[in-house]
Amino acid sequence: MEEKLLHKTEVKPYEITVQKKYRNYKWLMYFCICGISMMFLGLTFLYFVSHLRSSQSSLKIPPIFYWNTLILLASSFTIFLAQHHYKQDNFMEYKSTLITLLCLGILFLVGQISGWMMLLTSGYKLSHHSTAYLYVISGIHAIHIMGGLIFLSFFITHSWKMLKDYATSVVYFTDPVAKSQLKLFGIFWHFLGVIWLYLLSFFILVG
Repeated sequence: MEEKLLHKTEVKPYEITVQKKYRNYKWLMYFCICGISMMFLGLTFLYFVSHLRSSQSSLKIPPIFYWNTLILLASSFTIFLAQHHYKQDNFMEYKSTLITLLCLGILFLVGQISGWMMLLTSGYKLSHHSTAYLYVISGIHAIHIMGGLIFLSFFITHSWKMLKDYATSVVYFTDPVAKSQLKLFGIFWHFLGVIWLYLLSFFILVG
């Protein structure tokens, strides 16, 4: 009985420390999100101003960018599923949703590259005003997607060590670090999805 009480008193301060630590990380992420948002707003504003002075033809968005939007929306829904399976301690479902999320992120990047190649083959080179801005702005967004996928890859690699069997997965599903990391990643990924919806809508209306 004393050992159980001692175990509880040892775990509780650790959980409090993790919560405080990741609360600071969350605020840091919010500041980064604000900075990234201001950057994209600034880039699109510059494009809008320069587009008014340009006499070049309008940009036709390749259809693959619309499919990429659906892929990104599907990945956001997959995060909700992963968080749900984590809360419910669904061992196999959680593993499959993490892999699905990684595959969707990679598929989005492949789609973006394909869209850029379609623009190049259609004659929209960097000398074209609208295309140059699309390459730069969507490229910066893709870099942030890549950063998220790199973190997700490390997260999955670490999680796989704890999800080898049911016994170790019980410990994993009670780990406050894994829970906090999954939550922070979800916030960042949903934000990238919202940014892409804004960028695509902007280029459709303005470009």
